[in-house]
Amino acid sequence: MKKAIKSAKVIIPIRNLDENLRILQDNLLTDGSINFDDDNLDALLKKLPADKPITKLLHPEVRYEVTDHCNASCIMCPRDEHEHGRDHGIMDQDKYEKSIDEVVALGAKQVVLQGFGEPMLDKNLEAKIIYAKNKGLSTYTISNGSALTSNRSKKLLEAGLDEIRISFYGMSKDTYNTVMQGLDFEKTRDALLKFIKLRNDNNFKTKIQISYLTLPENEKDEQNFREFWEPLVDAIEIWRPHNYGDGRDYRDRNAKVGMEVKTSCGRPESGPLQIQWNGEIVPCCYDYNNKIVLGNGFEQPVLEILNEKKYRLLRYAHAVGLFNIFPYCDQCDQLLPHSDALVYSNRHNLPPEEAVKLSNTDLYNLTDGSEFNKESLNENYKL
Repeated sequence: MKKAIKSAKVIIPIRNLDENLRILQDNLLTDGSINFDDDNLDALLKKLPADKPITKLLHPEVRYEVTDHCNASCIMCPRDEHEHGRDHGIMDQDKYEKSIDEVVALGAKQVVLQGFGEPMLDKNLEAKIIYAKNKGLSTYTISNGSALTSNRSKKLLEAGLDEIRISFYGMSKDTYNTVMQGLDFEKTRDALLKFIKLRNDNNFKTKIQISYLTLPENEKDEQNFREFWEPLVDAIEIWRPHNYGDGRDYRDRNAKVGMEVKTSCGRPESGPLQIQWNGEIVPCCYDYNNKIVLGNGFEQPVLEILNEKKYRLLRYAHAVGLFNIFPYCDQCDQLLPHSDALVYSNRHNLPPEEAVKLSNTDLYNLTDGSEFNKESLNENYKL
């Protein structure tokens, strides 16, 4: 059998099939995301190991991209690549609720209400939180914080949101406004401070984490960020930027001969289920333009998708190191060592080489497929 066809870059077109045809396995297997010609792909699929059927979620967290719209154009974020990369919209509430019912039955414990967009642009965000909470799920969202008006802050806290992570990438007008283009430093900072005060004054249980990306444009503010925000919130983290799949070039994409070996990021096997706003399921959050569609969770049972040929092939490719079967995975920086990505965290006491194995939301160990040992949490974050 021939090896996968080598290609420097595979351009995957926007799909224009009828929605009902788009999710058929034959179409998903031939949509351009797999780097095999048809005959050799058929031969490979026949040789896939007969794995034990999956009967529950591989990871107790499910991520729902409630919208891919955003009110910012941050310089490290490939919004420019996304503009014409796929359809845009907001997740339907009824379809979301039906999906929540399904994943709860499959072992979900937490939902993350965010994807490639600003979740507060979904006017039903609080309703989504409430529905998930009523089903016994922990709720988490990631936001730039710019929409935290007094009214919106109160609604989020009253909905019972368990944790919010705010991206705040600068400590002055010149750095923040340069990096987080479209937002205003003072307005967002003041909104965050009022949100923290409202949480504290009313004893809401929502954890607040603030995250920083160190870039050439804002690295001079890193220490100021830590000194200002660390006393005010439950956790802060400082990271170096990743490439966001094919979107940017902050890290090397290719292993250096004789020095590095690509290894699986662990996401196909033990990563959280990633459901985009229209129900499409993709391997992970780095697939911001739905380059590797595995099915549609609003139109098909989740277990059917997890056990279908394309998802099985993706897991196999990662298990045996044949990443070039999926070119989008093959060029991802997550396959190479990146322990230097974490600059600082006060959430836990793990060394960076262990910390980068974790999901940044529920801290699930993606490499080993195991839940986080809460004994490693710092005391202030356990509360």
